[in-house]
Amino acid sequence: MTRLRKKAFAFQAFFFSVLMLATVSVCLGAGEILFEEDFEAGIDKGIWIPAPGWNVVDGVLDANGGESGYTVQNDFVDFEFSADTQIIANYLGFVMRAQDLDNLYMHQVGAGDPTIWWHSKVGGGWAPEQKPIESKLIPELNVWYRMKFIVEGEQFTCLMAERGEELNEEDHLVGTWKHDAFDSGAIGFRHSGGEHAQYDNILVTTIGYTTAVSPEGNLSTTWGRIKKSP
Repeated sequence: MTRLRKKAFAFQAFFFSVLMLATVSVCLGAGEILFEEDFEAGIDKGIWIPAPGWNVVDGVLDANGGESGYTVQNDFVDFEFSADTQIIANYLGFVMRAQDLDNLYMHQVGAGDPTIWWHSKVGGGWAPEQKPIESKLIPELNVWYRMKFIVEGEQFTCLMAERGEELNEEDHLVGTWKHDAFDSGAIGFRHSGGEHAQYDNILVTTIGYTTAVSPEGNLSTTWGRIKKSP
């Protein structure tokens, strides 16, 4: 083999190696899954510190009052926290960066309420901040939505769409908020008396996580264990 042909062969081998790496990268997606839960096995107390009002009904978390419940894992720092959810009565509440029952963040939307309620709870004292929902979507009772909270440093961003839609900030922005009391902690849900909601297909990922792309037909495979809630 001549020196020229060897160089050409080496270049082709390098080119195809780069192409294969790029293909693998596309298939694997970007980012990392930090936590996922579909409640098919009920409430595992090795994973959750549940609130008294928590039950699992047909593979869905039913949270009816009982204050805050959250994960045993308490080292979530910057993340995207999403779940399918529906309001049964009044409000739903997402908990994040929880230290304990008296120190956490909790953010709410309510049926027919055109606002989002951002909450910090420090030393047992609640400090709510009410802001208008920025998109046109106002949640209704007994309708399934997909909600996502993007938490990075002191910045919180909330997105919401009807379940099945792909979330994006342009169309589904609920609002943004800043607070710097806690920089890590657990995730979960909170409901006071009269507040009742359901949750399923919980997913916590690193910031900017994208689902894998199938090489067959270039279709999104999404999270393999996500199921359609009742």
